[in-house]
Amino acid sequence: MTRHPNLAAIDDILARARSPRLAAFLRHMKAIHPPDRLPARAAFDPIDVPQLLGNIVLVKVERQPEPSLPRFLVKVAGDDVLNAAPGPMMNRYLDELVRRNEKVAAQVIVDSRQGVVDTGCTYYWFGPPRMKFRFDFADVEYCHCPLAEDGVTVDRIMSFLQYSGARPAV
Repeated sequence: MTRHPNLAAIDDILARARSPRLAAFLRHMKAIHPPDRLPARAAFDPIDVPQLLGNIVLVKVERQPEPSLPRFLVKVAGDDVLNAAPGPMMNRYLDELVRRNEKVAAQVIVDSRQGVVDTGCTYYWFGPPRMKFRFDFADVEYCHCPLAEDGVTVDRIMSFLQYSGARPAV
């Protein structure tokens, strides 16, 4: 049986993760990951990680007619994410949220998830925020994990976002 490449991606991110909470999320995602395919959304039971739910976002991947790229519809977002978001995000498409964001780099919010769809592997970021939030965070650490009902075609992406202290006033 071949080991799914996403398991190696998760291991690599775990070695670099700074936040214990993000690491706990990744360990959980690894625990529910079948060895040879992606986990389905049904494998993730929120009851198993109640302490992490405030930092989780679940998006549905909505495939569009070729040659258009998929769109990402926010289905679930935890309280910490909703409180930090620059505006309403529930049942909204990420590309619409990005268009309203003042930071040019905010397109990475969509592009990073597109990378997850394309590769079937978890995406990781640590560094300064690349979009405007309600609060001025010094750093953001996050990952986007693929989910697939059929084990292959990414149809959901589960993200975990950890925000770090505010930047000092200049």
